[in-house]
Amino acid sequence: MNNEQRLIDEIGKLKREVERLKRVEQGRPVFLTTPLTSTSWDGDSFSTTDKTLIDLSAVFGVPAGVKAVLVKVALRDSASASGLYYIQFSGVSSGTNYSLTLESPPINDRFGYGQGIVPCDANGDIYYNVIASGSGTMDIYLEIRGYWL
Repeated sequence: MNNEQRLIDEIGKLKREVERLKRVEQGRPVFLTTPLTSTSWDGDSFSTTDKTLIDLSAVFGVPAGVKAVLVKVALRDSASASGLYYIQFSGVSSGTNYSLTLESPPINDRFGYGQGIVPCDANGDIYYNVIASGSGTMDIYLEIRGYWL
């Protein structure tokens, strides 16, 4: 085998290794020591809403195109004793499939807490849906604790 052929073989091996490493890097979790927060999700009051986009890059500073996020939520509804009130998160804009549902406790204005992993859409964004007891009755705090590349 001549030197030219050896170089071609080595380049081929390097290309295959780069492709292998790209596959390994996908899905790599990045856990944050300081959560990403937003003034739009720091106890703001919400009413019942249909599925709505959260542009994670614009609102929280999450890198564009992430595959999933680890969210931590605190919520309370001022009339939660009167029924079932909650927030749901999804990676798709339509349909009723949700990755995470967190309920307000059945005691008025009592905080409920939870966290979970929510897959993102192709842009690295998620969608939320709120069922609240009335207009502006559900207070929601949302933090991003990590994400998957």
